[in-house]
Formats: sequence, C-alpha cells, structure tokens
Amino acid sequence: MDLWKITATQPTRELASKLTVSNGLVGVKDLVEVPQLQNDPSMAAVVYVNGFYDYEPIQYGEAQFGFPKRNQTMIPLPAPTRFELWLDDVPVDLEQGRLVSQQYTLSMANGQFSHELVWEEHATGRQLAITITRLTSLKTSALLTQQIAVKALNFETGHLRIISGLHAPVTSQSADFDPRLAHFDVDEILANQQSQQLSPTVRALTFNALQSQQQLSLLMSYDQPGEWVTDGDWTGEFELSATPVTVTKKIWFELGAAELSAAAETNLAASFTAITQAQTAALTEFWSTSDIKITGDDASQLGIRFSQFGLLQAVGLHEDGRGIAAKGLTGSGYNGHYFWDTEIYEAPFFYWNHPELAKRLLMVRFQQLPHAKAYAQSLGLAGALFPWRTINGEEASAYFPASTAAIHIDADIAYLVIRYYQITRDAAFMRDYGQELLVETSRFYLNYGNFDDEKGFVLNTVTGPDEYTALVNNNAYTNYLVQFELRYLTDHFSQKDIGRFKVSQREWTSFQKAADQMHFETRGDLIAQDDSFLSKKRLDLSRIPKDQFPLLTHFHPLVLYRLQVLKQADLLLAMVLLPEQFSDAQVQTNYDYYEPITTHDSSLSPAIYAIAAARLGKHDGAINFFKRTINTDLANTQGNTADGLHLAAMGGSWITFAWGMMGLTVNDEAASLHPYLPTGWTACQFRLRYRDTVYTIKVTATALTVTGATEDEVTIDQKKRTIKILATR
Repeated sequence: MDLWKITATQPTRELASKLTVSNGLVGVKDLVEVPQLQNDPSMAAVVYVNGFYDYEPIQYGEAQFGFPKRNQTMIPLPAPTRFELWLDDVPVDLEQGRLVSQQYTLSMANGQFSHELVWEEHATGRQLAITITRLTSLKTSALLTQQIAVKALNFETGHLRIISGLHAPVTSQSADFDPRLAHFDVDEILANQQSQQLSPTVRALTFNALQSQQQLSLLMSYDQPGEWVTDGDWTGEFELSATPVTVTKKIWFELGAAELSAAAETNLAASFTAITQAQTAALTEFWSTSDIKITGDDASQLGIRFSQFGLLQAVGLHEDGRGIAAKGLTGSGYNGHYFWDTEIYEAPFFYWNHPELAKRLLMVRFQQLPHAKAYAQSLGLAGALFPWRTINGEEASAYFPASTAAIHIDADIAYLVIRYYQITRDAAFMRDYGQELLVETSRFYLNYGNFDDEKGFVLNTVTGPDEYTALVNNNAYTNYLVQFELRYLTDHFSQKDIGRFKVSQREWTSFQKAADQMHFETRGDLIAQDDSFLSKKRLDLSRIPKDQFPLLTHFHPLVLYRLQVLKQADLLLAMVLLPEQFSDAQVQTNYDYYEPITTHDSSLSPAIYAIAAARLGKHDGAINFFKRTINTDLANTQGNTADGLHLAAMGGSWITFAWGMMGLTVNDEAASLHPYLPTGWTACQFRLRYRDTVYTIKVTATALTVTGATEDEVTIDQKKRTIKILATR
C-alpha cells in the first residue's frame, strides 16, 4: 500500500468523487476522459466552480411571511477534459478494440490524478498505452491542466488523431443530474455559449447562468499545433512511435467576460513540467506543517491523509471570498451550499495548522454579514442571523424547522472567531472584523431570547444540531455555545472597545446577565438535550430493522420529533467543544445516556462520540468511531459518496485525532495535550502552529517530545503524559 495514493482499477461513481481534483475554486470529476472507452452512461464528467451558481424559485404549498423565495445551486458544467482518439482512421473505442488494463491514481503528495490504460485493436492486435494526467493548480487556482500521452506498444508506426473538447452535458442518465436544475436548461446554457478565438492557440467559451446572470469564461489552449473545428473542439494529427505523443491542455477559469488577461496569458503559456513542479512544491510546503505520521496502522495513516488532503482541496490555498461547500467541489450534493460544518468540523484543522486559511473562512462570513443583518430584520429582530445553507449569503433552505430555527449557526461562527483569536492572537482581525461578528450575533440572541422569572435567560423554539429534534425550548448545545460567546465578549472586551457598534450600557449589561442566567435543564449530572427531551418516549434502536436506517427516510419528522432519538451528537458536541466546562462525571453520565439512542445517521456524529470516548478512557470505542469517520468515503459507509465527499467527516477525522487521541485543548493562556496511542499504533508525530510557532510533537509508548519551542514555553510531564505550551506571544 502506498500511503500517499488512492488507487483503483474499475471506475465507479463513488470513485469519481474520491479522485476528484480541486483547489478551492475549480473541481474536476472525471473518470471518462476518453468516452469511447467507457460504457456506463451514469458516469458523468463535470466541473464545479465555487461561487458559480444559479437561482431557482422555491415552490411552497403554503408560503408564509419571511420564507426564502429562491435557492442558489452550484451548476455542474460539462468538463473540458474530453479526448477522442483515432488510430489510422480507426476509432479507439470498445467496438474496435478492448481494454487490456487500466489504473486510476490520485497522489496526495503531488496533487495529480492519473489514468493509465492499455487498449488493443481487435483486427490487428495493435496496442496503445494511454496515460492521462490532470491537476487543478494550488498555486494558481484558475488553472486546470490535463495532459494525454499516447505511445505504440507492439508496433512501430501509425497515424494518431486526437480530438479534444467538452464532455457532453450532464443528463438524466448521469450521476450528477439533479431534476431540480431542470429550469437551468443545460441545452440553453450551451446554446448561449459565446465562443471566440483569442489567438491561434487560445479559445474562449462563456457560460451564462440564466437566472443569476453570472458569466463564467473558460480560456482553453494546447501546446501542440492543431485546428479548432467546432466550439471548444480541437484536433491534432501526429505520427505514432515508441516515443509518446503528448498533448497538454490548459484551461483558465474567469468569472466574468472572456478577456485574455496578463495572468491568464502567462499561466496558459507555462509548461506542463513547470506547472507540475509548482504543484509538488505547494504540497510539499503544505505537508511540512500538516502531515500526521502514524506508525503501526496503515489504514489510519492513509485515512487521515486523505481527510487532510480533501480539506485542502475544498478550500485551496489562494481562493478568497469563497467558503467550503458540504461536498467541497466533488459533487452536487446539497447544491454546493456552505453549512455550519465549516466552523465546527473543518476550520479546526486550519486554525491549528494553516491559520491564514481559517481567517479566509471567517472573512467569507464577514463579507456576508449584511445579508445576515437583513435576515434578522426579516424576523423582526436586531443583530445578524446567518443562513443555515447558502452560497451567496442568502438563506436557501425552504424547511425552517431544520434551518432558520437552528440559530446556533451564529454561535458556531462566534466559536471560530474566538478559537482563531486564542490560537493566533490576531489582534487586527479581532478589532476589524471579529468584534463586529461577536456583537451582531450576540445582539441577535438577546433579541431572540428572553428573561424568564423562573428559568433565567431562555432561547425558545430553536433547533439544535440533532436533526431528529426540532423547535424545542433551550436546546442545551445552543445555550452553552451562546453562553460561551457572551462571556468571552464581555470578559475580554469592554463596552468602550465595541462602542462603535452602538452597544448601549443597558445592552452590554444584558449580555452579561444573559450569560450568567442562561438556562439548562438538568437532573444531577444528566443534562437534558432540551426542556422537553427527557419527558419523551425513549426509542429502542435495537428494535429498528437495519434496512430502516437512516430513520429520516422511513419516518415522518413528527414521529422522530416526539421520541428520544438522535440523528447525531448534540449535547455531547458542546462537551467536546467546551471541555473545560464539564467534569468527567458529567461527560460519562451524558455519554452513557445519549450514545445508545444516537443513530449516527449523520456523518458528523461518530467523530464527536470518538472524542468524548477518548476523554473517558474508552479507547476501543474511540478508535472504532475514528475508523468509521476516516472511512466515511474511502469505504462509502454512508452509501452516498457518489454524490460527493463528506467534508465534515474529513474535518471530523482530524479533530478526532487531535482533540481525542492527542487530548488537545486551548484557552487564552496555553495549549494543552494529554496524548495516548490507540491499540496498534506504536508511535505518531504531528505538528501544530500555535501563536505563530510550529511545534513538532512525537508520541511513543514511553515518551513525549516537543521540538520547535523556545525559552520556557513547554512543560512535559512524562508520568502523567501531559504537555503544556504556554502562550508567551
């Protein structure tokens, strides 16, 4: 097993998601570059561009005031990666020949996808070796590069024709077709392409999104002489020999009109060697501060690298102004929307390894703050309410019990603001952006909730993380996260600090009072998920047939909402995010109560229970949940990897390792670790970037070591197996 590669020999829809190459802006999902050599009509070749979307009207049976009126949907476009081959006027296809062998590979070390094939002609036995290599540049995110190399294997000469252009549009037979996109009218999009030849080697195609009026231009060029025959199609003629014929195709993506800018011209002129070398260099630098080395468990080693690589591909290194879609750029699941997954599951990897990328994710939210304020106003409330699912900052969910009511989204964003600040001490960010996010979301909570004479501050009619429970009073997760936000704001800043946001003394005092009087329903160490949860009938999951999971596909929401059953971690998630607020006895009591009624129907769930289990010393349970998380897509455990990868599970893999096995926590004064090695692991090594210093931490069965420290920053207790890194900067 090569622990830096994902390999396979047979194309499947699931494999297409796993082998997608993307860079935060462009994602290419294509295992059928030579369509003549494939016979599965469900295998689509598509490109996704982060931020290129169209609208569709949301249809309601009974629309009510304030409901979102339109949905945003990322558009799956036909990939410009198609090659057709002819050998002496014989099509290289499955009628005239057969595939002798093929192998797909995605390298996480150099960021390249490759597809190696051997085709044999029926009539003559002649064999061609075909290799296709593709990458989306991490250095220049607008650039997609694909090279085809063809050589004769068992004959000396022949004539080769290569035709290249767009794949066919996504149709109802294809994996990525979504009937909700019918109003986009793919045929009309293609008909509206504006095609112009900018130079003998460069041609532009412009896609027009019909409703949003966005334009996306593709500038295409080839490094070999050829002829442009139709829109987007290019033909080259070559003489074959044992030396490979290579053609490199480069595509430049621009949102807007097709203009050959200086940047486009320079990058389209770059050689394939230069582009691949830059890609390798970018990944070498990325892994130098990110790689987790696990000794003794190859499956976990491969899985954690695949998760980290997936996170990188989703956010990229240079793409400002765009968030991480729930499926990244690997599929059309969830319409390309950004969720709370970003702040809670995906961002921790970045703020502990690449804080500049975590800051970029926060800036996406800040840039959409005007939409969030308008959304709160539409509910008659002050402050800002961020959308549950969105691309452009507007709420795109039609089902408010599982979206608008999930007001914890604001506290999730605030949590990222606070953790980013604690780890980086980026005072400029906090002053210019973070404080406003904290104030406006806190202001919303103060308006949404109210003070009750008996309970204190309450947040009624909300939905927490558990999607099998909705519209309840005082969801514990929400209340804990809001309390954390309010306390951090009022403990670390003064009214004077945030006076520019028109915070009155009365409002400031109310922030403090709400934090101090936040209501929680408890029975000793047992904390109720919400005010009514413990009074509901408890569902015995062992009595539910396995073919009825996930429950949401077999039971009406009103059935699930009335039962003690969880889709995913809820209260336990608060305990994982705020470990300092809960005793081990509380975690134990609530783990034992809630885990048996948690279905883990959501891929977001196993990681959280893994972290809680690790804290409690349930090491077997922790590693089992960890392996379930890292294999979400590698083993298609959710059964829907064909729709795209589960980015939250990829983030969950990292936090399970870091927060669970390594016991990583942080506050304003220090970062602390309490690591252990799961069964089968003989050692592990990883890095963290804390207060602008990169620390290398090595864990073995007998010793803990930390390098990269200066002065007296690090204290290690070998007997107690603890590490403390003081915040000296």
